Amino acid sequence: MREISLNSSERTILECLWENSPRTMIEIWHALEAKTGWTKSTANTLIGRMAAKGLLTVEEGRKAKLYSPAILREEAAVAETQSLLRRAYNGSLSLMLSTLVKSEALSREDISELQKILEKAEKSV
Repeated sequence: MREISLNSSERTILECLWENSPRTMIEIWHALEAKTGWTKSTANTLIGRMAAKGLLTVEEGRKAKLYSPAILREEAAVAETQSLLRRAYNGSLSLMLSTLVKSEALSREDISELQKILEKAEKSV
């Protein structure tokens, strides 16, 4: 899996495109303007940089370029989770879970879901 590192602006644009794509720059800007306060110029700059980084695909439309995400939402989530594990927990999933348990961040439902995930993982090993 390729290294994917998204800043908050990139994630915001990708979320917009994961909801509905392809979109023009103007459509992206209008969809995000109220939420972000970005000017049209800011949106255009961010979208151009993301296309150059390979995060967006660009297709020539009738009047304007059409942008689509070049990565799947799931691919971004896995890459960002792995990055978080490396940076914050030195790659240790057990340390991350231990931290969550100690901070009482897990609900009963979370614990039940984790147990099911671990049981499934144990069967596949």
